[in-house]
Amino acid sequence: CGGGTAPAPDRVTEANVTARFQGWVKAWNVHDPDSLAPFYLQKEYVTVVWPTGKRTRGWTEESRFQRPFLPTVTVTNLVPQTPRVVLVRKNLALITFPFTLDLAAGGSRQIGPGEGMMLWQDEGGAWRIYAAQLSYTKAAQAQVVPQRR
Repeated sequence: CGGGTAPAPDRVTEANVTARFQGWVKAWNVHDPDSLAPFYLQKEYVTVVWPTGKRTRGWTEESRFQRPFLPTVTVTNLVPQTPRVVLVRKNLALITFPFTLDLAAGGSRQIGPGEGMMLWQDEGGAWRIYAAQLSYTKAAQAQVVPQRR
């Protein structure tokens, strides 16, 4: 019924989750809150940790953070490399991936390599983000550069 403790390999579902993840990456790089919203479980247990260290808990808080922040983004280029999808259960997937991120927003620019981890849940046929964390891995290489005006 609930399955055991081992991952549940299913190539078709893994491909669906990967496609949904790639859709999220495209929406992120467009930096439009309305395009991103459908990718998140809109529940109060959603948790997101941004590369800056900002943490939100619950969809209400996350959307309140995204709405004013995303319009200040002038450049964003998130490039995941070799994402790995593990079906923890048939309706729960873990995606881990190294990435590079170039993000200019609010008068500063952050550039650096990082690691991402996202937990996605199938909610009635649509895979949505349950939890996410994106972190820079090499603080010395991640730069925060004030933008010239």
